[in-house]
Amino acid sequence: MFLKPLALNSLAAFALAALAPSVTQAATPSLACHIGAYRLSDGVPVVISSSGEDALRYRFLDGRSGRLFPAADGSFESGPGWSSRTPVQLRVRFGDCKAGTIRLDAREGHRIVQPVTPIRFHSGTEELYGELHLPEGGKPKAIVVLQYGSGRESAVANNFVQHLLPLKGIGVFVFDKRGTGRSTGGYTADFKVLAADMSAALQAIRARPEAARTPIGLMGESQGGWVAPLAAELSPVDFVVVSYGLAIAPSEEDHQEMLQVLKANGFGPDAVAKAEAIQKVTSQVFDSGFVHGLDELERLKALYGGEPWFKAGLGGDYTGPLTATPADQLGPVREALNFAIDLNYDPAPTLRATGDTPSLWVLAGLDTEAPSATSLEILRRLQAEGALIDIAVFPNADHGIIEVADPKSGDLAGTHAPGYFDLLSDWIVHRRLDQPFGEAVNYPRTSRR
Repeated sequence: MFLKPLALNSLAAFALAALAPSVTQAATPSLACHIGAYRLSDGVPVVISSSGEDALRYRFLDGRSGRLFPAADGSFESGPGWSSRTPVQLRVRFGDCKAGTIRLDAREGHRIVQPVTPIRFHSGTEELYGELHLPEGGKPKAIVVLQYGSGRESAVANNFVQHLLPLKGIGVFVFDKRGTGRSTGGYTADFKVLAADMSAALQAIRARPEAARTPIGLMGESQGGWVAPLAAELSPVDFVVVSYGLAIAPSEEDHQEMLQVLKANGFGPDAVAKAEAIQKVTSQVFDSGFVHGLDELERLKALYGGEPWFKAGLGGDYTGPLTATPADQLGPVREALNFAIDLNYDPAPTLRATGDTPSLWVLAGLDTEAPSATSLEILRRLQAEGALIDIAVFPNADHGIIEVADPKSGDLAGTHAPGYFDLLSDWIVHRRLDQPFGEAVNYPRTSRR
């Protein structure tokens, strides 16, 4: 979860399918000009966002979504599920870049004017770039400063939250992390550095006239779930939202992912104990920058390489690729893991320190990138201690709060979990978890401080 795929043509690249920070290309200018929010002729809003260099994605507020593939006649087509093209179920056509129009099957629509202000700000010696997106009319009920996930792509160009939440009256400041998009610096997963950057973004927004007398909070998605609470400790805020993030250390995330794969493949305690011995060594390899543990890793791979659980492949952000890749082909893995991260970072002390700040944690019950069961246990304990934490778990959702169509195969449905977007907007405005949202299992805070 704290890492993203890297496309390489090798065995190591195959193993890195859930690992290295990606560089997703933003939509080409001819497509990017269509990104934004539209209101259809029946009054229903739809958000169009980037889905790579040559495609777009639509999202409705009820969660329905699909990838839009360009067709030969200049239109776009989308099929069932999360990213299928066929059989075609939806056709979309845009006007030219200046027109701001859309035709979605039989419905016409026009772009919703959401004021956008480019903002450059400094964090240490780096200059970061972001954009403040406001609701139609310009006056937000609240503003969130958004921390994107782990990828190297531009959050400004590739995220969608900055177009969606303004439809609910909420302003969003989205910025490119250092080393991505139009921000300077080098890519990092050092949570303290990223928290300082997020704190600087917060200060930049607080100085804006649009933010006067407006509640301001932080929102962290995925990897951002480690960052946003740290930033709140640096700069007190009105609220914090964590979506599909973790309350465990990155090394424990890797461990939980590995256990998840072993269990799914039907292996028992003996295999688990042996795999855990390997995972301790892979953590040492990663944490030392490939200086320590390589010989021991090779010894364990030779010892267990013939056993069924090993042949089936181990999960984990780094344990999977390190165990699947021969020693003489580790170069791409080493390169993919060449960034700063504290594998043993424990979020609990920060969550306790910020316990007086209302927080919403949204977890995915079937999360394959950020297994959520242990985080839920930790958050429930913090609730019992008096932390102002609300928790909502969407039981049939995977990472991104994307609904799972078939739990056995892991195939994704063509929708975010129904109720997810309503939950975000309602909680950000009211900061209480006091009503149902789709199939979410709610755990409201126990303290009434």
